[in-house]
Amino acid sequence: MNQEFISKGAHVKNRNVHLSISIILLILIGCTLTPPEKKEIKFVYQFEKGKVYNYNTSMENTTSGQMMGQEFTVTSNTNFDYSISPVAIDTGIYTLTATFNRFELKINMPMMGFIDSVIVMKEYIGKRVKIMMSDRGKTLNVEPIDTIAPSRLQMIANLTPSELFRHIVLEVPDKVLDTSVTWKMYVPDTTLRNGIKMVTKNNIDFKVVGREKKNDFDCWKISIKGTTSIEGSGSQRGNEITIDGNTTISGFGYLAQKEGLFVSSEQTNDVDMTTTINGAQTGASTMAIKTKMKTELVK
Repeated sequence: MNQEFISKGAHVKNRNVHLSISIILLILIGCTLTPPEKKEIKFVYQFEKGKVYNYNTSMENTTSGQMMGQEFTVTSNTNFDYSISPVAIDTGIYTLTATFNRFELKINMPMMGFIDSVIVMKEYIGKRVKIMMSDRGKTLNVEPIDTIAPSRLQMIANLTPSELFRHIVLEVPDKVLDTSVTWKMYVPDTTLRNGIKMVTKNNIDFKVVGREKKNDFDCWKISIKGTTSIEGSGSQRGNEITIDGNTTISGFGYLAQKEGLFVSSEQTNDVDMTTTINGAQTGASTMAIKTKMKTELVK
């Protein structure tokens, strides 16, 4: 074979090898300079129409204080099951129906004749509330579908169905959730309880503190910490009543990002409150209320 031909062939082969190496290097450099696009996932609630989501809430409450010169202590345990059913979904807005399935109250209130009494709140069972909520968890409107006749027991429970479902999930910000994310809640909340207008002003910090397995879901763990001021005014039985109080709040919430679900929350509220009465009865009472509350998604 011609030596010149062999030499040319070897040159061509070497050139092809060099070209291949150059192409590989360019690809590697390109990958280094242009990282793959990072898809940022924001948390949104993902209720599915036709599905039923079942939750359980339990509350332990201890109230102690002084009224008309006498000291008192009241303890109660509330436990209720409820279901959430999406009835309409429209561009990030959910219309939900919340229904009580079980409601029990254990109470020790000697001044009212209740000593370790277990009460089944039958009038709550099956009662429904309509909730409009954004896919970020902001409650837009709450209104009862079924009414509950006022009763002594409802006054003792001190909560109506609409009040219980005013905040059924954690409200999240319009940003990517990771361990650098914090947000606040300042929005005032107004309710009417037994003729008393209650204005609650929140100053609560929420912070993503990591990920944790909760009830078989991979969840974002969110710390909840802050204070709430309470101002109330109104009239009862010819008496003018004013209420002033402060609440310290701490706890954690758990959100499953993949499923878009509120999975669980554990929260402790410490309330110091003063109630002043002017009218046929005049006086003031002070109360310290400690509440431990837990809510869980039931599979």
